Amino acid sequence: MKKKKLGSLGFVLKLLPVALLLSLALDHTRLGEELENLTLDWRFQARAAYDPPAHPQVLMVAIDEDALAKFGRWPWPREVHAALMAGLSTRPPAAVAFDLLFTEPSADPAMDQKFGDGLVLLSSSITAAAAENLEHTQKFTAEYAGNTKAIAHFTGDVSRLVGNDTGLLPVRILAESSHTGFVNSPPGTDGVRRRLPLVVRCGTRVFPSLVLQALLQSKGLDTDAVEVVLGQHIRVKGTQKTWDIPIDDQGRMIVNYRRPDSFTVFPYAALMAKLGEHQGREWPKDYPPVEGQVLFIGQTAAGLSDLGPTPYDPLTPLVLIHANALSGILRGDYITRPDALVVIAAWTVIALVTMLLLRYGSITVSILVPALMIAAYVGAAFYFFQAHSLHLPLAWPVLGFALVEGGALLHRLVLELRAKSRIKGMFGTYLAPQVVEQMIASGEEPKLGGQQSEITAFFSDIAGFSSFSEKLTAERLVHLMNDYLTEMTDILHDNGGTLDKFIGDAIVGMFGAPLYFQGHAYHACRAALLIQKRQIELREKWRKEGGWPDIVFEMQTRIGLNSGQAIIGNMGSRRRFNYTMMGDTVNLAARSESGAKSYGVYTMLTGETKTLAQAFKDDITFRFLDRIVVKGRSTPVEMYELVGFDAEITPETQECLSLHKRGMERYLAQDWAAAKALFQRAAVREIHQDSNPSLVMLKRCDELNANPPPADWDGVYVMKTK
Repeated sequence: MKKKKLGSLGFVLKLLPVALLLSLALDHTRLGEELENLTLDWRFQARAAYDPPAHPQVLMVAIDEDALAKFGRWPWPREVHAALMAGLSTRPPAAVAFDLLFTEPSADPAMDQKFGDGLVLLSSSITAAAAENLEHTQKFTAEYAGNTKAIAHFTGDVSRLVGNDTGLLPVRILAESSHTGFVNSPPGTDGVRRRLPLVVRCGTRVFPSLVLQALLQSKGLDTDAVEVVLGQHIRVKGTQKTWDIPIDDQGRMIVNYRRPDSFTVFPYAALMAKLGEHQGREWPKDYPPVEGQVLFIGQTAAGLSDLGPTPYDPLTPLVLIHANALSGILRGDYITRPDALVVIAAWTVIALVTMLLLRYGSITVSILVPALMIAAYVGAAFYFFQAHSLHLPLAWPVLGFALVEGGALLHRLVLELRAKSRIKGMFGTYLAPQVVEQMIASGEEPKLGGQQSEITAFFSDIAGFSSFSEKLTAERLVHLMNDYLTEMTDILHDNGGTLDKFIGDAIVGMFGAPLYFQGHAYHACRAALLIQKRQIELREKWRKEGGWPDIVFEMQTRIGLNSGQAIIGNMGSRRRFNYTMMGDTVNLAARSESGAKSYGVYTMLTGETKTLAQAFKDDITFRFLDRIVVKGRSTPVEMYELVGFDAEITPETQECLSLHKRGMERYLAQDWAAAKALFQRAAVREIHQDSNPSLVMLKRCDELNANPPPADWDGVYVMKTK
């Protein structure tokens, strides 16, 4: 046995460097890059709910469907943008960046001049065949860049930058009246633009991107304030602050995407309208200030060309990339990566420690440790990305762990399968099957214990079930109950409920355990309504089958619900126990089911369940029945009937509920005569004429009229029976 263990350890130690080399080799392939990008997208999506809002200075102006409807098909005449710039002069932004290429002159040069007079920042593009094939396109070269200055303070190999010898400038009038920023952003292998060039090359000179130019113009700086050190940073020295922006050896920053709705968006048409409406008037506080902000103007309408994939959506307005980048710069919100050698060293140490645990641990440890290590690393990668924007590599370390630990565990697979069979053989005879499965999955033996949690307890029972036993043979009764319990339990499960137990014809269940979820009270109410509807269908099904006594066609189910804190967990004896619930909340649910008969209803619930259900979704009708103290309790509780879904309540039932509600108001005011009159009118409109809440309250009014309560009576009725 000892030699076998040593041999196994030697195999694993040989596997370690092989697994490391294979996983690192994969990381440098296109497949490895795409896998890592996929995990990065998952991290972006996982942290989206925790994303902070974009920097308040960044404002997106969307050329959306409404703008196209108002100003016509794209592209628009230059006068539309000129009108926008004229309107913005009343609330001057810090910078206006158009993520649009104005490379063709207008039919009316005056419109170009008018547009250019108000401009701050336009887009340009480095291309391989700039303007030679375009008759009117302004050619961008190292010698001519319009009003845009090259960056003088540059350290590094300029040939590494994204660029070419020529590019596309806006038409001359616009190029000479505005600053230009380049929008070149080559996508990655998966089509997502994860790295955004902040500087580009034109010939041998270096020029700023649209994002970097927007930062400069918004802070009143020019390119003399920029220092570029490839592979390290771009440093922008302002009058009051210095920005150090991390870049790679190609002058690109990693875009730290934040969810799209964290950015403030002002529709293009709405902005023009508001600028016109409030010219000379106070700007509304509930609108973005515009003044002092950096405006990124770009296309967002479906069908336009400037859309592409991001970690959040396959069709995202690409102007959002520039907005993300500038917001990240202003907030100092950058993605960072640890040193690769540090990650490799840490991975090796963890793998070796894990193998020692596998060498001396039990089978359970051999299975759990690798899974937990991978889960812990994945969890850490997600956590550090969410909390600190730290990008830990995920694809190759997880693959490496899987190879090493998989090889170490392979020889024990047969033993594990045998262990599972042995556990089932040992425990299956006296433990519930679901407890056995939990034990196998967790690797722990089941034990007694529970915890307190908020749930909705569910109790149902067939009214007058003893009569069924008298009129059906045992075989027919079992067939009927199997049919009934299957249908009702399926509805319970489909609505998120957990079956606790069957007690003869009774169903005991819970909502919100073992896994808590919002809306457990609402889903319990919904399940109860669907069960009552399904019972009507079952009665019709049994009628069509034939051979059943009439009592089957009259089957009714009473249901009780209550919400609150309860003890849930494994309970019973030390040798046999089940996952169940207990506590006052559970007892009151059971009393609600049995007490429903006293009020002539078939589903009764407490005020706590009603309140929680309506807070989650308000599409169910409830009827206030009474304020009672059930037998065995001293605290009064409000009880309600679960009537039905709002959309299914008939006008006659609505009138009945209205009359009953008014009757209850008079009842609580001790106006017995008025209450009786209203209850009598309601009674004739009740669905169930033999027994119903209106008839119950009529009798109650007579009793209290004969024996009036004290003057300070609070409307509480003490139940005499369970």
